[in-house]
Amino acid sequence: MTCQDCQVIERRTPGPGRLYLAPFLSHTLKALHKHLQVRGYPVHNGIEGVLEIRLDEGDLLPLSHVLRDHLSEAEMVDCQAVLLPDDQSFSIAHLPRTKSLHALLARAGSDWLMDIIETESLIFHFQPIVHTQRPDQVFAYESLMRGQSPGESALIYPDRLLEQARAAHLLFQLDRVARINAIRQATEHDIRCNIFINFNPTTIYDPAYCLRTTLAEAQRLGADPGRFVFEVVETEAVSDTANLRRIVDFYREAGFRVALDDLGAGYSSLNLLTELRPDFVKFDRAMVNGVDQDPFRQKVLTKLIEMAGELDIATIAEGVETRAEWDWLRGRRVDYVQGYLFARPATPPPAPEVPEDPR
Repeated sequence: MTCQDCQVIERRTPGPGRLYLAPFLSHTLKALHKHLQVRGYPVHNGIEGVLEIRLDEGDLLPLSHVLRDHLSEAEMVDCQAVLLPDDQSFSIAHLPRTKSLHALLARAGSDWLMDIIETESLIFHFQPIVHTQRPDQVFAYESLMRGQSPGESALIYPDRLLEQARAAHLLFQLDRVARINAIRQATEHDIRCNIFINFNPTTIYDPAYCLRTTLAEAQRLGADPGRFVFEVVETEAVSDTANLRRIVDFYREAGFRVALDDLGAGYSSLNLLTELRPDFVKFDRAMVNGVDQDPFRQKVLTKLIEMAGELDIATIAEGVETRAEWDWLRGRRVDYVQGYLFARPATPPPAPEVPEDPR
């Protein structure tokens, strides 16, 4: 993927076309060739190791069902594919446009997501992060993405957006638009405190290029970069810690701060703690859930709190849903808390509710 791919979305040209498939294994190619011929598809093997299938308008969707029925998911991931207009034949110049067959078919069914990205139809709900000892005082808001197809009223939640974007190789474009709009909408709501913005580090190759639109939007709006905290999510997918360190360094040099999400969810997040030395750590909600009743969770979380304190890293417990969880965290001097106990994500940004003391 080139940097330009993050800025634009390539859509299929309407009309007839040619689908070129290059399975990884020769026996897969032979079996697929025979299967498609039996099903009546005009398939040719003019280039060694490559199948060419001519498609009329509307043929791709039924063909996708045939391919999914015949190939395993692993075979679809290993098979390289490119879809060209009918007046083009495959050449070496098309190699940069190839992608896995799995991604190509997912992209073919992602018009709704591409519409959202191209029109920047993202709505952000905001959830307060409050001072543990004084939950009436908002320290920050976390911006949480929702999608909305143009002309539709129903919201599309992050799990579906991210799952489709990942399958269709649109995660780069979605993440870029999300970062920009999180800054924009936080400014439109005139949020004066800190703003936490999620970002997926696997979508950023060259920080100086990939993040320039994020920085430019903050500068255009005259926003103080010190109020924005970029929260590293999906740390289990990070394989290049050196590149992640470059991303974090870029953010810090621009005046932003950094948080590490889901500390305690696995070894990777603990390893990244020493590599990144973030300004904030957020304890995984699975660790916080029921901590008041679970001695094992209590011991682990107590050690994590102590470690963060020794490293001068502020702590945030997310997913707090009960008064008992809050009381336990308050007793361990966690700096900030976040969860349904205080407020659900909403737009405009909601004020927190202070739980009543049952005593």
